Amino acid sequence: MQEFDVIVIGGGHAGVEAAAASARRGAKTLLLTQAISDLGALSCNPSIGGPGKSQMVAEITALGGVMGRAADKSGIHWRTLNASHGAATQALRAQIDRDLYHNAIVDILGEYEKLTIQYETVSDLDLKNAIVNDKYHATAIVLTTGTFLDGVVTRGDEKISAGRLQDDGTYQNADNKTSKTLVENGFKLLRLKTGTPARIRRDSIDFSVCEVQPGDTPHDWFADGDKNNTYESVCFITHTTETTHNIIRENIAQAPMYNGDIRGTGPRYCPSLEDKVMRFPEHTSHHVFLEPEGYNSDLIYPNGISTSFGSDIQDKWIRSIPGLENAIIDRYGYAIEYDAIDARALNSKLQSVDMPHVFFAGQINGTSGYEEAAAQGLVAGSNAAAFACGLQPLEINRTNSMIGVLIDDITTLGVDEPYRMFTSRAEYRLSLRSDNAIARLGPIGIELGLVSQSWYDKIFELKKDIIAENDKFYAGYIARNEREIAAYKRDMELKIPRDFEYSGLAGLTNELVEKLTATRPENIAELSRIPGMTPAGIMVVLRRIKG
Repeated sequence: MQEFDVIVIGGGHAGVEAAAASARRGAKTLLLTQAISDLGALSCNPSIGGPGKSQMVAEITALGGVMGRAADKSGIHWRTLNASHGAATQALRAQIDRDLYHNAIVDILGEYEKLTIQYETVSDLDLKNAIVNDKYHATAIVLTTGTFLDGVVTRGDEKISAGRLQDDGTYQNADNKTSKTLVENGFKLLRLKTGTPARIRRDSIDFSVCEVQPGDTPHDWFADGDKNNTYESVCFITHTTETTHNIIRENIAQAPMYNGDIRGTGPRYCPSLEDKVMRFPEHTSHHVFLEPEGYNSDLIYPNGISTSFGSDIQDKWIRSIPGLENAIIDRYGYAIEYDAIDARALNSKLQSVDMPHVFFAGQINGTSGYEEAAAQGLVAGSNAAAFACGLQPLEINRTNSMIGVLIDDITTLGVDEPYRMFTSRAEYRLSLRSDNAIARLGPIGIELGLVSQSWYDKIFELKKDIIAENDKFYAGYIARNEREIAAYKRDMELKIPRDFEYSGLAGLTNELVEKLTATRPENIAELSRIPGMTPAGIMVVLRRIKG
C-alpha cells in the first residue's frame, strides 16, 4: 500500500488547484486522473474570467494558485468588461488557447516536489478508510470528479454513458461507482445538467457579415503577466434569426430538455438556445459570440448556442445564422447530466461534517464554471493538507473574499441549479475587488505557506497604485462596509456546538428545525442566512447557547 497525506481524485480545474495547494503546504500528495489530457482541460468555452469570476481568479493568484499564471501564458484575446463602470464590477476576461493552457498547467504542476500524478481510473474507492484502487492510502481525500459521476451525454435520441467528449471525438468514461459509494456513506445526491455548443470549422464561416470584437491593447493580466505571450486574436459577434427560432419551435418535441429525456436541472444563467427561444418568445434574436479555440486552431466556439438537439436539427438552425450558412460542424453540441452532492453536508473548509477526512471541490458540490471549481479546489486542497499534517486550516469567509461568498452560499443555502458566482451575490463587493485581492488574502497565504513573501511583494507592487486610487474613490462606501463586516465577524465568533439540539426550541418551526439539523451552521452568521430564519429565532438559539 502506497502512503500519502492527501489523495486528490480528478484532474480538472478543482483537482489541479487542490493538488497544487496541498503540495505547497508540504503534504505528500497524489493526484489521480484518467489521462494527462485531463489536466487543465477547458472542456467547454476556452475562456477565463468575467463578472464575479475574475475576482476569484485574482484571489486564487493571491493564495498562490495556478489558474491565473496559466491564463497569462495562454490568453489570446483580452477584454475588460464593464470598463465604464466602477472598479468593483469591472472584470477581466481572456479567450484562451486550449493547448497552451494545458501545457502551462502541466509545467506548473511539475514544479511541486511533493506532488505525484498517476493516470488511472478510480475503479475502487473505500471512502471510510481512505483507500483507492486497493493500493493507495491517505489521511485525507479530496473528491473533484466534475461531470463524471454517472455522467450521461445526450444529443437528440443519442444517450451515452460518459464524462466528457474529447477533442479527438472519443468519450471519456463516466464514473459509475462513486455515486453509489457516496450514498452508502450518507451523502444526498442531486442530479444536475450542463451543455455545450457545436464546434465549427473556422474556414467555413463568413466573418465579413459579422461584427468584429477586438481585444484590449494594452490589457491587464490575471497574475504577474507573461512577456513571452504576444498572441493576439480577434473575436466576432453574429446573432440568431427568426428563421433560427422557428426551426427550434417546430422541432421542440425532439429536444431532450423538453420531451422528458433530460431530468437534471440546468443553469438558469446560461440556458441552451432552445431554452432561450421557448422562455423568451419576445426576443427575435440572441447574440452568438464566435470565439477561437486557440491561436492557430481550425475551430471556432459559438458561445451562446449550447444545445441538446440531435445533429440533424443542429445542422438546420446553425446554418440559419448569418455567417454560418455554409458552416462545417466538426463536433456537435450536447447536454450532460451528472450527480453532485448536497454541499450543505460540508463545512466552510469544504470538509465533510460527518467524515472529516473527506473534502469536496468543484462541480461535485453543485457549482459550474472553471473559476468556481479552481477556487474550491484551492480551499479543499489546502484544508485537506492541514487536516492530514496538523496545520492551521485556511479559513476564509464572505467578508474577505468572493471565494468565501461562494463557499458560504453553497454550504449554507445549498443549490437547486448549478451555482455561478456573480458580483451581486457579495454584499461587501466594493471591498472585494480584483485589484485588492493580494492585499486581502496575500498575508493569509504567507502565514499558511501557500505563497512566498517574494510572490506577495511582486503582485502587491503591480497593484498598489490601483488599490490606493480605488480605496480613495470608494472611501465612504468602504467605511460603511467595514462597519457591516465588523458586525458580521462578531456573529461569526458566536460558535454553535456541532451537536446543538434545535428540536423543542420555542419559536422555531418544524421546517426550520429540519433545515438547521441538516445544515448544522457553524456560527450565528451562518445561522442568520438559513432561509426562513427570523430575528426572533436567532435570539432563541442565542439564549440557549449562552445558557
